[in-house]
Amino acid sequence: MRDLTAQVTSSLLQFPEVTVEALGEAETTLDSVLCGKFSGGRSGLAWLACGPQLEVVNSVTGERLSAYRFSGVNEQPPTVRVVKEFSWQKRTGLLVGLEEAEGSVLCLYDLGTSRVVKAIALSGRVTAIEPISNDGGASVSTRHLHQSLRWLFGVAAVATDVGHVLLVDLCLDDLSCSQNEVEASDLEVVTRIPAEVPQRREAVMREGRHLCFQLRSPSGTAVSTLCYISRSNQLVVGFSDGYLSLGNMKTLKRAHYTQLGGRIPVCALTFQEPEGDLQNCCYLWAVQSTQQSEGNAVNLHLLQLAFGDRKCLASGQVMYEGFTYCVKLFSLDLSGGIFPWRGQTSNTKFLSFQIIEKIRNHADREDSVNEVISPDTSVSIFSWQVNTYGQGKPSTYLGVFDINRWYHAQMPDSLRPEEFLHDCPYFALWSLDPVISMTSPNLILDVLVHERSLSRGVPPSYPPPEQFFNPSTYNFDVTCLLNSGVVHMTCTGFQKETLKFLKKSGPLISEAIRDSYTRCLVAGLLSPRLVDVQPSSLTQEEQLEAVLSAAVQTGSLELLTGCIKHWTSEEQPSSAVNLRFVLEWTWNKVICTKDELDQICVPLFDGSCNFIDPQTLQSLQHCQLLLNNLSTVLNCFLTEARELTERGFADLTNKQVVTSLISLYAQVVIWFCRSSLLPEGLDDHMHLSRPFYNYPLIQSYYTGHREKLERLSRGKWDSDCLMIDGMVSQLGEQVEKLWRRDEGGTGKYPPVSLHALLDLYLLESIEESDKHAITIYLLLDIMHSFPNKTETLLVSFPTAFAIPWGLVKLIRGFWLLDHDNYENALALLFHPATIKTVSWQHMRIIQSLMCQGEHRRALRYIQMMKPSMSSSSEVRLFLTVLLSNRCMVEAWGLLQQHTTKLNIEELLKHMYEICQEMGLMEDLLKLPFTDTEKECLEKFLQTKSGVQNREFLLVHHLQRANYIPALQLNQSMKASLTNDRDPRLRERAVARNSLLDQYIKILPTVQRKLAVERAKPYRLPSSVLREVPRPKPLSTATRQANAGNVHVRTSFINKVLSRFKEAWLGNKKANFSEYNKLLDLVVHPVPSCSVAQDESQQSPCRASTSFVASSPLRSNTHRSSSQKNLPRASELNLLETPLVVKIHRIFRAEGDPQASLSPTLQRVAHTGMEPTTWVLLAPCSEQLS
Repeated sequence: MRDLTAQVTSSLLQFPEVTVEALGEAETTLDSVLCGKFSGGRSGLAWLACGPQLEVVNSVTGERLSAYRFSGVNEQPPTVRVVKEFSWQKRTGLLVGLEEAEGSVLCLYDLGTSRVVKAIALSGRVTAIEPISNDGGASVSTRHLHQSLRWLFGVAAVATDVGHVLLVDLCLDDLSCSQNEVEASDLEVVTRIPAEVPQRREAVMREGRHLCFQLRSPSGTAVSTLCYISRSNQLVVGFSDGYLSLGNMKTLKRAHYTQLGGRIPVCALTFQEPEGDLQNCCYLWAVQSTQQSEGNAVNLHLLQLAFGDRKCLASGQVMYEGFTYCVKLFSLDLSGGIFPWRGQTSNTKFLSFQIIEKIRNHADREDSVNEVISPDTSVSIFSWQVNTYGQGKPSTYLGVFDINRWYHAQMPDSLRPEEFLHDCPYFALWSLDPVISMTSPNLILDVLVHERSLSRGVPPSYPPPEQFFNPSTYNFDVTCLLNSGVVHMTCTGFQKETLKFLKKSGPLISEAIRDSYTRCLVAGLLSPRLVDVQPSSLTQEEQLEAVLSAAVQTGSLELLTGCIKHWTSEEQPSSAVNLRFVLEWTWNKVICTKDELDQICVPLFDGSCNFIDPQTLQSLQHCQLLLNNLSTVLNCFLTEARELTERGFADLTNKQVVTSLISLYAQVVIWFCRSSLLPEGLDDHMHLSRPFYNYPLIQSYYTGHREKLERLSRGKWDSDCLMIDGMVSQLGEQVEKLWRRDEGGTGKYPPVSLHALLDLYLLESIEESDKHAITIYLLLDIMHSFPNKTETLLVSFPTAFAIPWGLVKLIRGFWLLDHDNYENALALLFHPATIKTVSWQHMRIIQSLMCQGEHRRALRYIQMMKPSMSSSSEVRLFLTVLLSNRCMVEAWGLLQQHTTKLNIEELLKHMYEICQEMGLMEDLLKLPFTDTEKECLEKFLQTKSGVQNREFLLVHHLQRANYIPALQLNQSMKASLTNDRDPRLRERAVARNSLLDQYIKILPTVQRKLAVERAKPYRLPSSVLREVPRPKPLSTATRQANAGNVHVRTSFINKVLSRFKEAWLGNKKANFSEYNKLLDLVVHPVPSCSVAQDESQQSPCRASTSFVASSPLRSNTHRSSSQKNLPRASELNLLETPLVVKIHRIFRAEGDPQASLSPTLQRVAHTGMEPTTWVLLAPCSEQLS
């Protein structure tokens, strides 16, 4: 075993001066011994006592919390002998045993008020106190006790120096009277349990006394310690002659009596429970110590207690019942020669004993209510002090005994020397000498290990090596209680010490490779395949790779980052070689981890398993942690890199991006596994107890919804107005290509499987927030399709990935809008905490509302959000919304605000058409018009057929006093009415003519005559056509051209090069490339409209770049055609995942087994080979660009 030493993490936190003075005064005046202990509970208290003085301090800061000086009946003050923490009725206090000249007093001390609330006089000197119960009456907490004890309110076991063991009634139901240690109540000792306990108790209380049951009569042998085991309902009594007694508190009878060995007092007793003992066994530690100045001994004994039954009560407490036997299985002599102390030991002092048990929460295990759970971690921690001849300062040690690992080591009866000198699988030792060196000559009174700090850290691999489970790998924090203050320190295991050594090595790792490798090998940080390999058989490069793997797997990245920073800063020839070695090793590690991740993930998607076991989940977490650490290393390369070429910088960037994407992918897969969404089982529809991805149900809804929008649009609106379709389209064509990859994929939302969804996280050109947005939308669909709708998924996913709640509200609003829940959707979109929508989202929201006839909500959305308008199409849409809600004035103002010379005719025409459709022409004609607006209106009404349009134009002319055009229009309408026999049109014509006649009457005579004349149809005079000869040019003479080919310069050059080609065919093929280069220089004539333009015209509509900049769901900047033809970086190929084939598709058709086989399996079937029952793996043929 390597030497492990604690490290001091704080200075001496001294007690207040008043506390030190009070204790020191009592020590010097009364010649008393100072003693102190941590309370051991969760209150964080420590007490110190000297003579009659009691001080209670904070165990972390040393601050004084309470103090009391006890008084005696006589002039001589009492002495505090025993202190135990005790809580009752939400109050915290202490049970204090005082020794006086003529007996003892048991006091109940209240820490909140710093006074004694109960005092009971005892005969003899009190030596031990143990609380049994802090409740009474018909309480569930006391039903395991003897029936007579249940009538008592608060029971404490008290032992004396003559062997007396009493069960004292504390009378917690009567705290009204004030009492102190001077006016202590007497005891009513009952040797036999009376029949009428309540009546006897009431009579005793009326006399001002306390009822007491004698559990053990005086024997002359002092009782040295007491311990109540609640899990077995036993009271253990330790005697000064080394004997031990176990009593059953249900029957109040002794169950076992034995001697530990030697006539050494038993000073401490502690209960410990192992993990999953099938024989219903638990254990009792007994410590024997003489506590004398010289020649004392400290022995530890582990006794096995066997029971017939072990069950879990309704309160969750474990209870052992049916005690059968007690036997000693292990002994440890702390003062003997088994430990290699330096020199001869003069005396050994026992300091503390502590048990830490932890029960891990098994989230994947469906335990029944009454199933008994045992602790996964169960260790006993003890400390002692050794004085050696010839040394001024004592040595202090802390030992850790892991009972579960002791089971694994076949339960040896003692600690052998060879186990101590090497790595003991169940025992570890730390030296606390740094505390002695810093605080000398102060005395250590007690040592406390903080339960929450006990941990092993991250295992280097899965499954972890055996060394990882040894106690020497534990890390924990310790507090030492001294006579003047407290000191904090930390104890690190050998693995953590090794990692610290690696971190400090840093740039010097190349000089300490062999030492680092040996340390990692002993600490169990290396791969299991290297455990049995001799270090001498490995090259220095292989040892360095093993050390680097240990550093990355355990998160000790300072080793690699320190080397990278050092090698990049120094200008040494070997630095470049070292950097290249580390970079290549890092990238190879990424590739291997990705392959391992693919192998783990395939069964999650192919339907071969219906649940995930803890080991698989741990393997996933290990891969994700490893990828995250490797990404940090590559990021350090990018940060510290100097004088990189453009190609080198691009390659390094690609490596870092790919690693971070795979790490994020693994993190999302882990979350889906924890949420029970993975693995994707074949019979998910049968498991209604957990949510699952019901693709057929979700797909049918969106197919039907798209068809509904297509019907409602009627060619007037854009039917592609689902918000999720807009979110997917903003991500580019690569998502559509990805979602078409698997069988049954449509390229649209929803993806055919969770495998297709999660592969979205491996696309390098999409923002992480956009990927999370798609996932959140799908989680909403999953929750909606699940019968027991719960918000757990939507709460845990954003929390796990630090997604802002504003984005979650936005996506939820989109989902509600796509599911026709308009009111709640708008409430979320209008919420102040929601991320503000951007242009393309505004357009889709308004289009969706208008398409489904929600005109008022569309107007409300515009009024609340006030979206900006940057294109004519947006202005046209907003005009439509305003006119659909008959907001004529607002629409006219909006039009005039956004018209330009280029779009005024387009916008005016659109508005006139909507007004005509909505029946708003009469309101339109009431508005003031500019010349351009009048011209466009007249042109619009003239081009439109129908009597109503001409009548609107007629009214328009009359309103603007254009009488002559009005009369002309009326004359033309009269001419077209001659053949019309519709009586309603004739009536309107009569009214129209009468109206015009009245207008004509008010005109002056001259103007009236001119108007009437001009309104008459204009007749041209009859024209006479005369044929004349064709004129002959005076200065030209035409000739017939000779037929022939037109010679062009480019054609000539092309012919010459063709001749060169014929001459060069006999030469080497290498020269042919030169011809191709020359041929590329030829300029060929092209049409006016380029191919690139044609392709852009045929491509689907995409959002403008102005939308991209501010969108929370950014669309990717689409590459040009020349960029798409560039070769893809080799590093990005690592982002591909294996093609997954569902198992149920392989064996679906019973009548024709070939019908459902994939082509590969069909070939296997034709060759006579048996098809595999597991997944078919094939590399993805499509590269996601």
